Amino acid sequence: MPDRYLGRSLGKYRVTRLLGTGAFAWVYEAVDQDLEIPVALKILRPEFAGQESAESRFRREASTAARLRHPNIVTVRDVGQIDGTAFVAMDLYPVTLGRRLALVDRLPEPEVVRLGIGIAAALSVAHASQVIHRDIKPDNILIDSEGEAVVADFGLARALTASNSMSATNQVLGTPHYFSPEQARGQELDGRSDLYALGITLYRTATGQIPFDGDDWYAVARQHIEDTPPSMRSIVPELTPEFEQVVMRLLAKTPEERFPNALQVVDALAALPNAPERSAGARRIGSHTIEAFRPPTTIRRWWWVGAAAVIVLGGVWGVRHPWDGAPVTPDVRPDTTRVPGDTSASTPVRVDSGATPTVAPPTTSAATGAPVIRRPTRPGPALARIELTAPDSAELYVDNKLVGFGHWTGEHPVVQRVEVRAVLPHASVNCETAMFDTVLTGLRAGQQADVELAVRDCAVVRYVVKPRDARVSFTPLDGGRMRELRADSAAAMTLPQGRYLLRISARGCSTFQDTVQVTRVSGDAAISRSLICS
Repeated sequence: MPDRYLGRSLGKYRVTRLLGTGAFAWVYEAVDQDLEIPVALKILRPEFAGQESAESRFRREASTAARLRHPNIVTVRDVGQIDGTAFVAMDLYPVTLGRRLALVDRLPEPEVVRLGIGIAAALSVAHASQVIHRDIKPDNILIDSEGEAVVADFGLARALTASNSMSATNQVLGTPHYFSPEQARGQELDGRSDLYALGITLYRTATGQIPFDGDDWYAVARQHIEDTPPSMRSIVPELTPEFEQVVMRLLAKTPEERFPNALQVVDALAALPNAPERSAGARRIGSHTIEAFRPPTTIRRWWWVGAAAVIVLGGVWGVRHPWDGAPVTPDVRPDTTRVPGDTSASTPVRVDSGATPTVAPPTTSAATGAPVIRRPTRPGPALARIELTAPDSAELYVDNKLVGFGHWTGEHPVVQRVEVRAVLPHASVNCETAMFDTVLTGLRAGQQADVELAVRDCAVVRYVVKPRDARVSFTPLDGGRMRELRADSAAAMTLPQGRYLLRISARGCSTFQDTVQVTRVSGDAAISRSLICS
């Protein structure tokens, strides 16, 4: 079980908490005791220890990621093997995209676009180095403290010169829900297969759903090959058509119909209406590593073109441009609605398209004598007021949209149901109290709804107990589920922070009981207890 390493040391690394589990490895937060910094420690699962194929994949992941140096690719710090346990130490990031989606279902379009730009930037570097990832999915996308995507897990990466996408045992490698059609067929792959997986990842992140699902691997693979994915805007109507068009091109069935390379995906996403400003992502997208692979642009040298460009730039300074250099022409239209004091006799009245205006009897302006037409006043929606309270570090969501941190008050249209949620995004993956959600019903206009969202972070409790067959239990004193296990099954336990009744018992021994306070600080010191046995 993954808890076996909690609280223990592996060389210079002291394992503090579990971050995630996979088919081949477990990932922990650990402390590099030489440098005194936190790291992510990936440990090969014990059942694969001594298996050459598993260990070679582990080493390949470390060497591949170490060669691909880019801010959107995880940095490998160390690789080694101690007492038969193989490990890779990497930079630690707060959370994975998969963890975020497990807590909040989907993300707003601007955040999805920003993550997509970072992933595509990382893939452009990998593909330029003749490496395809073959397993792009939310669980392999880390999110740094600035909200940028960092691509990890190059365990299935392969050189583009390899013959096909199959292993030595003729098994198609990857994750079925994120397969490209050619990957599902076991055909030869290139970088455009990763772009398809990126499209599935963006689809899942923006809609909360994967486009293809089934009861088994074959059913899902067949849909990738034959079926058209459902429209994203049929699931989330507020998504922009431009964003959906980019994702659907990524999901084309044949590689030739997709973007030719990841750099063009960067450009396409960056040109979307909801893309971040260039200054926000310049450190990553404008890096020399990326720009080195961009085709050179032809510069016209006619002096009068340059002069015209200076004039145009002077006129639209401050208007966002797509990153391919083409200016965006702002939609500037004159306001043709007549206002009091307007002396233009030919100014028409502009009304909303499709609406039948109710025009009040014209009145005469005292200043000009011109008629003034007033628009009818439309009643706004009925509103209720919602106040959410949670710990300061908690993310607050209303109807799956991030609205604030810790405390939020705002108005919401009166509807049948309103979903509210609090999430501690940096809590460990096995922290059961890191998310709390509820549904508000029966709201009335003018009503005040106060909601306390009781989320709690977790801490790792380490202990050394004798005899080793003793039962160790933690019963929460402020409500919740009791945890119990044998002392020899693990050296630590992840618990929600709070007060507990600790009980240690064994056959033929006296029982020990005490009240303990579980916090992040208390988790640093181990509980040591030896029972008195007959």
